[in-house]
Amino acid sequence: MGTPFIATLEPPGLALSPWNASLPPSQQSSSTTSTIPKTFLDAMTIRESVFINEQQIPAENEFDANDARSVHFVIYASINQVVQQEERDANSGRVMRPRKSETRSVPIGTVRIVPFPHAPHPVKGGKYLADELVNLEELDSETKKALEVVQRGGKDRKTSLHDGEEVYMKLGRLAVLKEFRGRGIAGQLIRRALDWMKEHPRYFSPSVKERGFEALGIDPERDARMMPKWRGLFCVHAQVSAVGAWQRAGFVVDEEMGRWWEEGIEHVGMFCRVDARA
Repeated sequence: MGTPFIATLEPPGLALSPWNASLPPSQQSSSTTSTIPKTFLDAMTIRESVFINEQQIPAENEFDANDARSVHFVIYASINQVVQQEERDANSGRVMRPRKSETRSVPIGTVRIVPFPHAPHPVKGGKYLADELVNLEELDSETKKALEVVQRGGKDRKTSLHDGEEVYMKLGRLAVLKEFRGRGIAGQLIRRALDWMKEHPRYFSPSVKERGFEALGIDPERDARMMPKWRGLFCVHAQVSAVGAWQRAGFVVDEEMGRWWEEGIEHVGMFCRVDARA
């Protein structure tokens, strides 16, 4: 395997409109795939292999509304593949057609950055399908009360590492093809996503000037108060089996967030902070 490289796709927005959320990537129509950004197609191919095929997550729950507003990263490896097998004469053993190989760039891993705003933190012991809480009646009274407070107040609950108010970027859909795991691929993807936000700290909260609205007479100070400013905080809903990969990248488990299940898979909350000075 050659040295991997990482492609970045900024939020594709309406370019994903043709996508059929009920179908996995391999079953999308050619008219759809011909108009979708290649980097996103490659990301979804990896997600199909890992989440839909390996983890048995329903295809309709894999693609979501956040894909259109997220920054996507796909890591590629240069792989030498045999495209033509050697053929020999059955009698003489003489080579009739030599084996032929070529190097191809193959997508092997992906991750995305989802900007704020986000849904409230999952509740302890919650079971979620397609981001919907489906076991409310099973939760204890304290958890139900905390959930009601969040819903009424419009603010998130405080946890060990989040005050419930600070905006954060959420990393997710981290996936590496099975045959390429154990080579540090996940770490490379996470670091690239963190570095990209450090390089573009105001990408999701631009100033009046950056948005080109100065001519409209908008007060920059008022704009700054109304537009949340990202201060370097990242969150991830990590599958328990992947906690080690996130810890190696600098993330810390938020004990107060507890544990919950998404699509039948146990998760924990983790946070990381980077220097995001604009």
